[in-house]
Amino acid sequence: MLNLGWMSTARGETSLNLLRVVCADIQAGNLDARISFVLCNREPGEAAQTDLFFEYVRSQGLPLVCESSRAFRQENPGPEWRTKFDQLLASRIESFDVDVFLLAGYMLIVSDFLCTRYVMLNLHPALPDGPKGTWHEVMAELARTNAPQTGAMVHIVTPELDRGPTASYFSFSLETEPFASLRSTSDTEALAHQIRKHEVRREFPLILATLRALANGDMVIADGHVCDSGGRVLDGGKDLTAEVERVVNKSQTSS
Repeated sequence: MLNLGWMSTARGETSLNLLRVVCADIQAGNLDARISFVLCNREPGEAAQTDLFFEYVRSQGLPLVCESSRAFRQENPGPEWRTKFDQLLASRIESFDVDVFLLAGYMLIVSDFLCTRYVMLNLHPALPDGPKGTWHEVMAELARTNAPQTGAMVHIVTPELDRGPTASYFSFSLETEPFASLRSTSDTEALAHQIRKHEVRREFPLILATLRALANGDMVIADGHVCDSGGRVLDGGKDLTAEVERVVNKSQTSS
């Protein structure tokens, strides 16, 4: 069984929906995992949406650990506040069993202290060799440069932002419809919107498939490397495109 640590700021509805989807997959017996705890860098009362997230966490009987990064920074000004904050978080969760952390809408950059202490995974809305930055920046660059393909990846969190080893990914062509027509009009804003729409529909299936691969032993993370079940290093990560597309196609057929 995979012991999962869940980290989220829970700023938006997507963060809550992702937790719901993963909990449902566990309860349905599709994912051999348990969420050991949910860690949030907000406390009750800081934001209405985050409070809704807290309500769901409690309804599922999941241990909830809250520390306000905003309050901590005000009380601990200076360049080292983030490291000190992560040291506090580590002290709050040291009693829990955890194999891997999932950063699920966690809006802080994790310090070197935390990401070198634990195996942490994060979603980035581009391929391993694709644009870096926020999803807005990624989509804008893909549209501006007429990139031939894109996708998203789950990568290991390292001190170098968005550049840790790739655990898994999916890809799709941007030279087919509806992208080709938009590329010909040079409407980069519309193209960026269409790329994001296509990409975000596949994010949850990628995360679920990645967690299943880890839980089943089809993918192993050891010493900063991503390996298959036989211990062979997967350079570039595990390609889950086919599995992701099956889920998306099934969802479109049933809707």
